[in-house]
Amino acid sequence: MKMLKRMTSVALTLLLLAGTAVAQQTGQQQQQQRMQQMMEQSNQMMQKMNQLMDRTQNMNQEMNRRMQQAQSDQLRNQYQNMYRFGEQMGLVLGNMKNAAERCNLSQQDRDMIRDRDMQQDMDRLRQRIHDMTGSAEEALKTMDQIRDRLHTQDQDQQSQSQ
Repeated sequence: MKMLKRMTSVALTLLLLAGTAVAQQTGQQQQQQRMQQMMEQSNQMMQKMNQLMDRTQNMNQEMNRRMQQAQSDQLRNQYQNMYRFGEQMGLVLGNMKNAAERCNLSQQDRDMIRDRDMQQDMDRLRQRIHDMTGSAEEALKTMDQIRDRLHTQDQDQQSQSQ
């Protein structure tokens, strides 16, 4: 009887240890999947920021070219203002990209993300940076519209002077 109790106790202990090991392995797998998902999202956000920075640079080059070709001082000043605004937008995007890179590095620090509250704070911070990227994209769309309107004004003035 004692032998049966001892064997049952050993079997239960082994089952508990196996269950703990499986739970731990499942937790580690979930953590790895979460890290992979976070890295994919971060890479997508970095690509988006790079695209926005390229777009801003191209827009600035075009504004500079049009500013040089503008025939009226008023239009030249408007292009110049938009050009300067575009330069500032490029700086903002560069700073946002640096902040996102720092956020990504922090999220890869196992000591920082071990604490659940810290992990949630880091997730919220990453989401805020993602939202800011969306806002920057909207600002660039608006800048495109302004640039197009300035170009239309320029063409109208050129056709009137001919």
